Amino acid sequence: MTPRDEGPADNTSPRPLVEFESVGRTFDSDPPVHALVDVDLRIHRAEHVAVTGPSGSGKSTLLGLLGLLDRPTSGEYRFGGVATTRLAERDRAALRAGSFGFVFQAFHLLPYRTIEENVMLAEVYRPKGGTAPPRRTRRARAEEALERVGLGHRRGFRPDRLSGGERQRVAIARALLGDPALLLCDEPTGNLDGENTAVVLDLLDELHGQGLTLLVITHDEAVASRAVRRIRIADGRVLAEAGV
Repeated sequence: MTPRDEGPADNTSPRPLVEFESVGRTFDSDPPVHALVDVDLRIHRAEHVAVTGPSGSGKSTLLGLLGLLDRPTSGEYRFGGVATTRLAERDRAALRAGSFGFVFQAFHLLPYRTIEENVMLAEVYRPKGGTAPPRRTRRARAEEALERVGLGHRRGFRPDRLSGGERQRVAIARALLGDPALLLCDEPTGNLDGENTAVVLDLLDELHGQGLTLLVITHDEAVASRAVRRIRIADGRVLAEAGV
C-alpha cells in the first residue's frame, strides 16, 4: 500500500501528505507517561519542517509515530490519505518501506563494508513487494544515490576513511534509495562539527529544492533556521508553529 498521488507538491494541495488529528501516545507505567497529547499536525508535500523542543518533550515519539515505527494510543494518523492507524502490521511495514527514509544522529554504517555496499543493503533489508531487487540493479541504484549526495567518487571506500559529514551523507544516500515521500531526520548533525554540519545542511536544502518533503528534529538553532516551517513541542503538546 502506498500513498495516493494528491497532485502538485505545494501547500495548495487539498490533501496534506501528513495528517494528525488529536494524536496521543501514552506509555504504560506507574504513573502513565503521556508522551504526546492531542497533537494536530499537517505537513504538505515538498515542505521542509523543523521540530524543536527540550529533551523529553515528545520529539522522538513524534518521529516514531510519523515513520510508523509506533502506533498512537488515540487519534488518527493519515499518510497520503491512508488511515495508518487502521492498517495491519504487514501493511504498515509495506507503507513504511515504500514511503519513508530515516536519518539518525548515529550513522549506522557497517565498518567492514564499502559505502556502496552499505547503501545497497537498504534494499536487502527493506524490500518492496517481498523480494529484493537483483544485485546489479541495487548497485546501479546505490551508485546513483551516492552521486546524488556528492560521494560517487568514493563508493569503494569503507566508512573509516570518511569524515563524519561524509558518513552522514552516505546515511542520507541510503535513506534516499527507496525514493521516499518523506525523509525523517533525527538530530542529523548532532555528531558533526561546524564545517560538516554546513555541508549536510546544504545537502538537505538541495534535496528540499528538488521537491523532497523533509522533517528534521533538532536542538540546533542553525539547523532549525534552514526549515521553511518550525514546530515547537513541550510536554507532549505542540505549542507553536512558525513559517508558511
